[in-house]
Amino acid sequence: MRVAHNVRLGAILAVGAFALHQLHYLIVSGASSPAELAGHGYMTDLIAPIAVLVLAGALATLIRGTEGAAPPRAPLGRRIALFSAGLLAIYVGQVSIEALLTVGHPAGVASVIAGGGWIAVPLALVIGASSAVLARALEAVERAIAVVHAERTRSRAPAVRGRPLAARGLRLPSTPLAFGLARRPPPAPA
Repeated sequence: MRVAHNVRLGAILAVGAFALHQLHYLIVSGASSPAELAGHGYMTDLIAPIAVLVLAGALATLIRGTEGAAPPRAPLGRRIALFSAGLLAIYVGQVSIEALLTVGHPAGVASVIAGGGWIAVPLALVIGASSAVLARALEAVERAIAVVHAERTRSRAPAVRGRPLAARGLRLPSTPLAFGLARRPPPAPA
């Protein structure tokens, strides 16, 4: 159940990191499409893997709900802080890698701060808060599934009472050829 929980959190973080990166560069550059973002067009290639992660997170919620796993009850403020810090760490790592791979991009701390990089902090707080609320909502769905699943009666095999009945076998005619039960002859010599 821990793996399903981690898959769900990974899916939420992946969507949040994608949103943080795209929103930051859309706000800073004023671009209207991802193609206009210089050096950031690769992010549109990540939409399909992120969609798979979202599907895996939804399935993880269903699995945890049907298995009756108890979701952790962390305070909302702590979750917001952890999600925001995680998203900001992912963003800083991503921008640092972009700085290393892109020619003419500022290196080091300047790559994170340059060009309105400070906007990433409030964006990380907002997206981190919405991620924490989403995680709590998915846990509520998980609890609802667990309640419904627990109330459903499970069928079980009927209890055997008395003595078993005698098996009624097929009555075959006396000739085995009647039902194709004869032995096959050996193959003909070549």
